[in-house]
Amino acid sequence: MAKKFNLREFQTTLSQQLLAAASRDNSGSRLGFRVGDVNWLVSLSDTEEVLPVPPIVPVPGARRWFRGVANIRGNLFAVSDFSDFMGQGATPEHADCRLLIPHHDFGVNAALLVHGTLGLKNISRYQPRDAHAEHPWIAREYADESGTRWRDMDFGRLLGNAGFLEAEAPIGN
Repeated sequence: MAKKFNLREFQTTLSQQLLAAASRDNSGSRLGFRVGDVNWLVSLSDTEEVLPVPPIVPVPGARRWFRGVANIRGNLFAVSDFSDFMGQGATPEHADCRLLIPHHDFGVNAALLVHGTLGLKNISRYQPRDAHAEHPWIAREYADESGTRWRDMDFGRLLGNAGFLEAEAPIGN
């Protein structure tokens, strides 16, 4: 018989881990997540929360990657499909999908739809890669012990990027 999954317990445990990690020296700690076929990292201090995907209300006239708005504890958040924004196609809906919420200090109610989270990663064990960043929100790139490539996200640069902020679809599309 399959073990039951307790969503509340999972969220509580993840929140406790993020809070505990934030209280430690986390300069090398990142949250790993998957977008399309790429592994990403984001600083714990830049992350407010990771949660299962709530209902999303589509917004007419928006770009395809802008999924719509979601009500998260009484506040509306703009939900963007990060994979689709990056040109890797729409994120298929499944139980592992998550919304990645940037820290409230950024001053925006934005949420990134991602394929799933990959847990906490310690980049002090990773090797920096000399690679030309394709986008300004890629702070740096790493290779882990097995040679897997990781991109470190600069949430501030993504949230301030004109292309990311322009969610309105061009007229005629």
